[in-house]
Amino acid sequence: MDVDVLQVLGRTHAAVTGNQLAQLAGRSYAQVHAVVGRLVEHGLVDVEQHGRTYTYSLNRDHVLAAGLLEMLGAAHFVEEAIVETVRGWSIRPRIVAIFGSAARRIAGADSDLDLLLIREDQVAADDATWAEQTHALVRQLERKTGNSVQLHELRVLELNEAIRSRQPLVGSLREEARTLIGEDLRALLTSRADDAEK
Repeated sequence: MDVDVLQVLGRTHAAVTGNQLAQLAGRSYAQVHAVVGRLVEHGLVDVEQHGRTYTYSLNRDHVLAAGLLEMLGAAHFVEEAIVETVRGWSIRPRIVAIFGSAARRIAGADSDLDLLLIREDQVAADDATWAEQTHALVRQLERKTGNSVQLHELRVLELNEAIRSRQPLVGSLREEARTLIGEDLRALLTSRADDAEK
């Protein structure tokens, strides 16, 4: 939860109210209030009073601020590494997306990095080139992050079947997938689900 608050404050130089911070962090006001109080106490967050309203901003002069901002930006660098690697593949997937805690950017040391690859129907799962590419990517990401990588692979037909049968994975992807390459997965899943209900 501290990470959610710090990510919001790290993305802006403007002061924000508690309500704005809660909305942007996707947390309740009570949760954010408790976190901000602790961060203010440690000097990482500045607070200003404007009448009956308090606003908060990251104290960028704090000795830990630069390190925190770099750490909070690590997810972005991981996503860039995935994109750069996959674009160099000889057999490219149709869609690459992350989901779970990595997509929400709240992954911790014990979190898995959930990576989804949608491959063309004609590419077999045991294709030697495809398998070599995916295994190398998993090893690379585990080295870069220290987290286990859970690779989920679906052919386009399998994705369509998962949507039709309303598999639990589809609901998770629709809620939180972050598309890195290809058609926006969340929009695609929502559209296909709407079509299936007609």
